Amino acid sequence: MMPKITQITTQKRPGRYNIFLDGHYAFPVSESTLIKFRLAKGMAIDAELEQQLKAAEVTANANSLALDYLSHQPRTIKEVHQKLAENELPEPAIQATIARLIDLHYLDDAQYARGYLHDNLHLGDKGPKVMTTKLRQKGIDANTIQDALATIADADWQAAALRVGQKAAKHYARLPFHTTLQKTRLTMIQKGFTSEMANAVMAELDLQPDTDGEAERLQKEAAKQWRLKHRYSGYDRRQRVKQALYRKGFQLDAIDKALAALEQAAD
Repeated sequence: MMPKITQITTQKRPGRYNIFLDGHYAFPVSESTLIKFRLAKGMAIDAELEQQLKAAEVTANANSLALDYLSHQPRTIKEVHQKLAENELPEPAIQATIARLIDLHYLDDAQYARGYLHDNLHLGDKGPKVMTTKLRQKGIDANTIQDALATIADADWQAAALRVGQKAAKHYARLPFHTTLQKTRLTMIQKGFTSEMANAVMAELDLQPDTDGEAERLQKEAAKQWRLKHRYSGYDRRQRVKQALYRKGFQLDAIDKALAALEQAAD
């Protein structure tokens, strides 16, 4: 004789129910499963139906977890798959959940890629190369990425590169001028902007050396290095100081003049 549902009680968690068969607790179900199978008191539950209910519960749990994950921020298909797999849900349930979310337009990698790129243009500081890498890491295919990149005008990327260049130039302003130029350009390249974009920004910034300020900084740094190399003497000391100053970005002609002044003062 097949067992029958003798009681259905609600759990403390909203949308969750306990099923009792022949007066004994049997298994929990979600509201979606309860409605889908029209579970009610007095209904007979054979072994096959019970397995269907339990399978439906696994899928319902996957759906619930995925929706909760998506409620915080947009996600890619790969990210949702990883989240469900981390919770040890079976692959069939994961695939069914992802298919359902795609049908409902809750998952859309093309839309995600476009939004991700446009958000970066307004709030971020990454160029197209870095953004392409990030989207690939999120599981978005190359064609989808290219389509998303095509929605952004070159002028928008150039404006973003200019913001990065301006910030870098300000940050490195107190370094030797040659180093400021190098580091400002390198910052843009490292953040994913093309060489052409970086060159255009450098031309637009048109940075000019602070001759008096740089001479003063060189004089101070030269005096510091001269003291640090006190254990050496003569040509050896001079060359070590010169190398240290050159590594810091000062120009050789200016270094020679600073060292000549130091040596003259020492005499």
